[in-house]
Amino acid sequence: MSRKSRKSEGGSWKWAALRPSAHLRRGGGFRIVRRPHAAFTLFEVLIALGVFAIAVTGLVVALDSAVMAAFEARERALARMVLESRLSAVLSDPPVTGYRVIEARDNNGVRVEETMEKFEAKTTNGTPVTGLWKIKVSADWGERGRKKETAEILLFKP
Repeated sequence: MSRKSRKSEGGSWKWAALRPSAHLRRGGGFRIVRRPHAAFTLFEVLIALGVFAIAVTGLVVALDSAVMAAFEARERALARMVLESRLSAVLSDPPVTGYRVIEARDNNGVRVEETMEKFEAKTTNGTPVTGLWKIKVSADWGERGRKKETAEILLFKP
């Protein structure tokens, strides 16, 4: 075999496995010549996999946070919509006993408490104002009602 490389059938360059060396002429043997390696080492691959794993973990955490924030915003918007709806309903039909509860299973997962109590107010010259009622509507949602929104309004009912 010659000292030069030859082209193989696959189109890539291959080095001859055995080449006669200069000392062959003096009675020596063949020396083994290895072709050059152009690959990544195991250490480089492990480093790249570690960096990739850290990046993917960061993306998963960010995605989870974004999904949870969107879910909580959706729950809060639903609770406020239910709260506004119940507040307008209470203005037209106040609770007779002064207290009413609408359970979460009957109201899109939002538990509503409505209370109506007398409100004491005075005018600027100290005269008491009669017929004022304070209506308070509270909406509880989430796990075991840990999240809560409240709205209050005054109603004049002589």
